[in-house]
Amino acid sequence: MFRAVLYLHAIQTFPGIFMTHRLLLAALTAFGLSAAALAQTASTPLQARYDTAIPDLESALGHDFGEEITPPEEAVDYLRTLAVAAPDRMQVFDYATSWEGRDLVYAVIGSAETMARLDGIRADLQALADPRELSGAERDALIGRLPVIVWLGYGVHGDEISSTDAGLRTAYHLLAATNDPVANTIRENALVIIDPVQNPDGRNRFINSFTQARGLQADGYRYAAEHDQPWPGGRHNHYLFDMNRDWFIMTQPETRGRTAAMLDWRPMVIVDAHEMGGDQSYFFPPVADPVNPVLTGGQLEGHDIIGQNHAMWFDRIGSDYFTREIFDAFYPGYGDTWPMMQGGVAMTYEQGSARGLVWTRRNGGDLTYADGVTNHFIASLSTAQAAAENRERFVRGFHDVRAAASTTAEGPAAIVLTRETNRWGAERLARLIARQGIEISRIAAGTTACGAALPEGGFHIDLNQPAGQLARTLLQRDTPLPDDFLDAQEDRRTRGLDHELYDVTAWSLPVMFNVQSTECANRPNLPGDAVTADEPMPADVADSARFGYVIPWTDAGQARLVAALAADGVPMRTAASEFTIQGETFPAGSVVIARASAPANLDSLMRLHARTIGAVYAGLDTSWTEDGPNFGSSQFADIIAPRIAMAWGEGTDANSAGGLRYVLERRYGLPVTVIRAATMARADLSGFDVILLPEQSGGGYAAEFGESGAANLSRFAQAGGTLIALGDATRFITDPDINLLPLRRERAADTPTGNGAGESALVPGSVIEDDGALQAALEPRNARPDTAPGALLNVTANADAFLSAGYSQGAAAMVTGSDIYTAVPLDEADTVLRFAGPDTLVASGHLWEENIAQTAYKPFLVSRRTGSGFVVAFTQDPTARGYQEGLDLALLNAVILAPARSYRLR
Repeated sequence: MFRAVLYLHAIQTFPGIFMTHRLLLAALTAFGLSAAALAQTASTPLQARYDTAIPDLESALGHDFGEEITPPEEAVDYLRTLAVAAPDRMQVFDYATSWEGRDLVYAVIGSAETMARLDGIRADLQALADPRELSGAERDALIGRLPVIVWLGYGVHGDEISSTDAGLRTAYHLLAATNDPVANTIRENALVIIDPVQNPDGRNRFINSFTQARGLQADGYRYAAEHDQPWPGGRHNHYLFDMNRDWFIMTQPETRGRTAAMLDWRPMVIVDAHEMGGDQSYFFPPVADPVNPVLTGGQLEGHDIIGQNHAMWFDRIGSDYFTREIFDAFYPGYGDTWPMMQGGVAMTYEQGSARGLVWTRRNGGDLTYADGVTNHFIASLSTAQAAAENRERFVRGFHDVRAAASTTAEGPAAIVLTRETNRWGAERLARLIARQGIEISRIAAGTTACGAALPEGGFHIDLNQPAGQLARTLLQRDTPLPDDFLDAQEDRRTRGLDHELYDVTAWSLPVMFNVQSTECANRPNLPGDAVTADEPMPADVADSARFGYVIPWTDAGQARLVAALAADGVPMRTAASEFTIQGETFPAGSVVIARASAPANLDSLMRLHARTIGAVYAGLDTSWTEDGPNFGSSQFADIIAPRIAMAWGEGTDANSAGGLRYVLERRYGLPVTVIRAATMARADLSGFDVILLPEQSGGGYAAEFGESGAANLSRFAQAGGTLIALGDATRFITDPDINLLPLRRERAADTPTGNGAGESALVPGSVIEDDGALQAALEPRNARPDTAPGALLNVTANADAFLSAGYSQGAAAMVTGSDIYTAVPLDEADTVLRFAGPDTLVASGHLWEENIAQTAYKPFLVSRRTGSGFVVAFTQDPTARGYQEGLDLALLNAVILAPARSYRLR
């Protein structure tokens, strides 16, 4: 009976939250208690009874909360069903469509009185979000009448499954609970926005694999097929993006829709609910170090208020949790940090995952799917409760953060971007900045700002603006890590421990876009029109010319124009060196189109594609060049529409494969055929011009290709194809047994070599005389360089290599991991782009000192002619996360220019 009393106490403490109706009745029966007994004893304030006019999940979908994993379409259908049942207290809004055509929606829930004034609330929220326009009286009036906006987001990783059903349970509870004072407080003081399925394509992929593996009963064995997802798993969306890294780069339609909705509603309290390994408990903030320096003490105090409320509820229901470990708030691309840098208090929650319906933990206990749903539900309701009970504090805190960001005197006052060296990239960057809700204006050509001449014009961002937190961390060249945190990491490294950085340390958008920027100490007085996210890209369209046209090879937009014209069958030729014609000099790579060999509709094709893309071209009345090669020279090569294939599936890294395919297909309109890596050995590759190898995973290419696959790739290059390896795929093509490129990975520069104790049972004796000798004896042998957490490093161009076209002023590359490759002799391969010297190597972020010394001057992009074709390697992945747009042209050089210079007979 004592167990029954304890169980009943847990139910009474968090009724209706702790379990569903059917599970509750089963528990009562098991303990010999009746529903009537519960009704008599369940008198705590949170004892929930439910309005039968509101359909529960079982009546709508046939299973109870936590009993089955609700598919994404059914989750959306259930929200719509709830909205029909309570139209005065809930509305559902569509905000995006996934790549695979699934709806993404959010539900807004509040009291009937609050819901009746939604339009006015939205207008008030926009007014509150710009404190510069408010008097003190207007500010106080807004704070006095606005509800606190609580945004609860679930399932951005499709195989982190329990949060979606928790979101549905939260919506039901807020609508149907009739005697819960906490729910009443939330309804009276808050608008709760529930985004139940942030990644429907990934969730659907997980459910499909789980369903296919299910047997007679749920299996908790961790290696059972129902837990062992086939490649690529359900974490990613259709294009295999980790959308919890996509918040500021906004490559995916799901992210763009969600961030636009957040800017519409301006939430003050935000949750991004996740799952982690099944042997772990539950994480909620306070966060681990490091914390991004733009965040305020008041925002972090909000973590404490909400976290303490969670602790109270988790103690009552007997659920374990942890705080201040693993999950930091430094990188601005998470689902908590991006909204937090818009002025709110945002949190990541992590529940140990059953990754199915049950998971047997290492201690022998079972974690069920229902457990995860319950914990996320409790945390969701607790979040809304803490926000509602502290409504004024969180609403005023949101205002105060944005007000302080508008007036801060710390750091640079403004950023100026130039269009001169990367016109298309600067235009794309400006629109991306505007999409974040950051104010940005255009600067007229011929202006000088902050000492920078802008002959082609540019853009201006005042960092002292309401979105200044986000603007500063995204646009300044560097966001420094705290000194005490770095000291602690160095201490850990000396003791042989891993560093505690969760993600990359660099993300400066101007650096990643390869757009020159100037940080202004004072705010320049620059008139200019505001830039909007969706305004058309400007094009420079030439008049019809007698001979034809020339497309300068200056940025990735120009390469996109060439790709579009090639797809339309327009004959073109690319130059190996610069040339001057009609008084203007065009750089290496530039493309010439002769009217005599072009389609009759050449003029209209040029105008259409240039205006769609925002590209530039010039008319030519003659073929006569005043300097440099003539168009009939062998320095000019015929452009083709490249037929592209890439390795796919087991053996490839899903993030890398998805990013590479997305960049080529969606950003540049280049179709890609994906070939499973295990098929590569027997595939006929002769129909392709380019084969791409994204980064590896699992057993990698050695396991999937085998010797015959490697031989097939070698024959492909020898016959005139272009083989391109990205990141750690370089390991495969440089393996001595494969040897398609004469690169070799390096050990750490000062590591001891040899095999340590050796193979013999007895080894020569030694004497350790002091601590220094002890440390030397403990040094790992043959160690790799320490892992770089992620920094942007400068690269410089080899002007003699045709693949360096467009990079006369270099660029920056994101460097992660420990791969450093040897310098290559000039007679063995071309080092197209190499890392800068040690004094100028780090463009942004943090890199260990010994890694700086060893990486300096080493290769980033290497190519070698192999037979009639080319083998090309990027020693780091230039398409990772789709956010290094400044390196897109280097990839396009390899994909478009290298096939043009193949010796293949066509």
